[in-house]
Amino acid sequence: MAATRPDNKCPTFVHKHLHAARQKSGDALTPRSDASGASAPLVTLRVIYSDMTPKEVRTTHTVASLLLGEFSTLEHVFFELGVKNQAGTSCLWGLWYIGAFTGLLVLDRVLPMSCVWVSLLMLPLPIVATALLSVDLAVSCLACMDLWIIWLLQGALLLDGVYYCRADLRIVFWICYLPTMIVSGLMDAYPAKYRAFFCKLFFSASLAILVFWNYLLVYRYSVIPVPDKLNNVGILLHHLSDQLTLGVFYGRFLWASFGERAQYFVMIKGDVLTRKTDLSYEEVSDLEDGSGEEVRLNHAPNESMHQAAEKYKAK
Repeated sequence: MAATRPDNKCPTFVHKHLHAARQKSGDALTPRSDASGASAPLVTLRVIYSDMTPKEVRTTHTVASLLLGEFSTLEHVFFELGVKNQAGTSCLWGLWYIGAFTGLLVLDRVLPMSCVWVSLLMLPLPIVATALLSVDLAVSCLACMDLWIIWLLQGALLLDGVYYCRADLRIVFWICYLPTMIVSGLMDAYPAKYRAFFCKLFFSASLAILVFWNYLLVYRYSVIPVPDKLNNVGILLHHLSDQLTLGVFYGRFLWASFGERAQYFVMIKGDVLTRKTDLSYEEVSDLEDGSGEEVRLNHAPNESMHQAAEKYKAK
């Protein structure tokens, strides 16, 4: 993989090793060649890199196209409502927030139990979001252990909600919240252009629901008493360990939706390993950095020398 263009303001580890090599051999460091004329390495480094095998991701191969047919009218409607049409997207989010807020007030016994049916408004958003997921990326998500951990913790949260609501009418809220929990772990498969915005709203609301539910368990339902004595500490720690772990997963999605991190996946990760690579120092007129010299790392196993050169030119 190509190193970054030399920059005095932001030196890379490549330049540090080059500087060390210069100190060993003197400032007059010149290119060396072996018998075949190829450039000989100055420094051998062990680097860490990803070894994921590239594979095609078809953006048109969504859940909606799989069930309804590619380029069908209904698929177009889902895309317009979910991401393309701002008014439709705002309407979906507005319905979801109204349903969630009303359901939480019912759980808090502020509103009568009959109002819990308003939670049905939470259903359209996760249904549309699921329809827009890329099938290729969703399959990759299913191979990630983190996804199953999140679903396991969310399943425990759902069971807690049903149990502590005494399986009465309030469980309607948890049933309506279930599709949201399921699709939350598959956000890497959401359309990349709109994923960051969706995750900001999605996981900030999920964190708020998680915090509010734990508040209800402590101060409204008195299920988990405040540990004024040591006899309640064990129960509290057992519960908080699951809730905090789920909150950390939600927080990671939220943190990854800001800045340059938004273009990267959260759940899908490649295999990472280390290998030795040679640091070469040679004069290349068409890739000069101002002094007529180039500092680069040999290309990674899944990257051709041409790709490495193109990367360097782009920088």
